[in-house]
Amino acid sequence: MPGLIGVTGAPGNVGTPLVRALLRRGAQVRVLARRPEAAREALADVASQVEFRALTFGERPTYAHAMQGLEQLFVLRPPQLSRVTRDLVPALDVALGAGVRHFVLLSLQGAERLPITPHAQLEAYLRGTGAAWTFLRPGFFLQNLTNTHLSDLKRGVLAVPAGQGRTSFVDVRDVAEAAATVLTEAGHENRAYELTGAQALTYDELAATFSAALGRYIHSTNPSPLAFFRHLRRQGIPAAQILVMEAIYATARFGLAAHVSDDLPRLLGRPARTPADFARDLAPLLQGDTP
Repeated sequence: MPGLIGVTGAPGNVGTPLVRALLRRGAQVRVLARRPEAAREALADVASQVEFRALTFGERPTYAHAMQGLEQLFVLRPPQLSRVTRDLVPALDVALGAGVRHFVLLSLQGAERLPITPHAQLEAYLRGTGAAWTFLRPGFFLQNLTNTHLSDLKRGVLAVPAGQGRTSFVDVRDVAEAAATVLTEAGHENRAYELTGAQALTYDELAATFSAALGRYIHSTNPSPLAFFRHLRRQGIPAAQILVMEAIYATARFGLAAHVSDDLPRLLGRPARTPADFARDLAPLLQGDTP
């Protein structure tokens, strides 16, 4: 087994299941979180098996203690941070100095074709460090539909500026398992994996899948990028975060998110979860919260 693994992004859609997946594999795990107490609470049933330390990207005094003794680091960029050079690179430089030998970055499907995204900038930085790296480039997370877009779904609306482009949706639980695999098995260094489901759907088709699972009509509205921006700003979401989301949805609109890869089932040793699987799992939550 590898040495101590640092995990950012817990509590969160990927970080929390990743910690659990690593523990199932017998790994030593340190959670690096802006609020360690919240991470400990989210992982209460396994907290005794995990080390927790404070790390806030952009706050340099938190870096050295957080990175001390790590051999590998799972890097998840906080969505509100888009200035990579200012907010993330200094922390990763400290990680390098502390002896981290392998970085696993949660990147973005198509990042290699979207140099303006923070994900692509992080990939470029890590390639130049001299340390080993692994890039996980997932498609659009199905779970995003129940956080950023949950209020719309409660109203029976799926409001995403993706046009009629197709998206190879992926379940974050599968992404977390794939990350645990590359962190605990040899042979994944300096490789990039495109993590997708088995088919690519338009948002109209996804809405139909949700409608069938929930027993109520979900309508895909396909707003313009400007209307989408204004809609989320009215909800109080920071402009920088919305612009990153716009870039992600642009990959679908321009046909860059439709590619289906077999990387995920090969890493998992089983088929990836489907949007229908996800909808069935989440149906009680959405039905219960729907007015």
